Amino acid sequence: MQPTSRSFQSLGPEGFHKVAYWEWGAEDAPRTALMVHGLTRNGRDFDDLAKAMASKGWRVAAVDVVGRGDSEWLVAKEGYDFATYVADMIQLIARLGADKVDWIGTSMGGVMGQMAAAAPGAPINKLVLNDIGPFLDKAGLARIKGYVGQDPSFATYEEAEAAVNAVTGAFGPMDTAQRKRFCEVSLRERSDGTVTLNYDPKIAWQFHENEPEDVDMRPLWNLITIPTLVMRGAVSDLLSSETTAYMQANGPKAELYEVPDVGHAPALMSDAEINHIISFLEA
Repeated sequence: MQPTSRSFQSLGPEGFHKVAYWEWGAEDAPRTALMVHGLTRNGRDFDDLAKAMASKGWRVAAVDVVGRGDSEWLVAKEGYDFATYVADMIQLIARLGADKVDWIGTSMGGVMGQMAAAAPGAPINKLVLNDIGPFLDKAGLARIKGYVGQDPSFATYEEAEAAVNAVTGAFGPMDTAQRKRFCEVSLRERSDGTVTLNYDPKIAWQFHENEPEDVDMRPLWNLITIPTLVMRGAVSDLLSSETTAYMQANGPKAELYEVPDVGHAPALMSDAEINHIISFLEA
């Protein structure tokens, strides 16, 4: 099973921009899932999970957030903000024709999910947050600042692949085929034959113009009422065990699943991770 490449035009501050997404499963499936990736990633990160959910009867849309993957790059860097991102996702839900979706968000995609789910009447059935919560530790944000948005140029694919593996080693174990696909979707070739990362470096503008600080969204968390699962890498530097304890006791009182020996953020490629997500959504 392979995904179908689709796109739509979304309206942002500077006009319309193309948002690409990867669709799995039947259009008339009884349930729809929206999968939203992390800061520098894209929708193909979810291939294994999306394939498994499609086989269980979901229609899945795994989006490339604007500035990433096959989606359009914005002219003005200021357009890369959560207001634009969340508005694009709501337009995608409308395009899918779903009354409600199951939202699965990794890191940045989970921040977007919390923002959407906290709004009255949100079209979300259940929420899965992958290594993200309502409090972001500045130490983790500082680590991300250290590598994001640098626009590197590699003479060969092998050099680029090594660089991707060095930054994403904490995502957890992948088999040979998974790691190969993970690197392939992370990279793009320039017209001059050099290889670089598959996103617009401008997406990181706020990291470079501001010093990392703790981000506290706990008032937002307490507005969420839908069933929520939080996946945490057991050695994550962005989502602490103290924050997950807060998430379990407040707001939607999230269910917790920890992935051992993994940092930020679990790849959601193992059978254990996939099966737990599906079990939560089916319950």
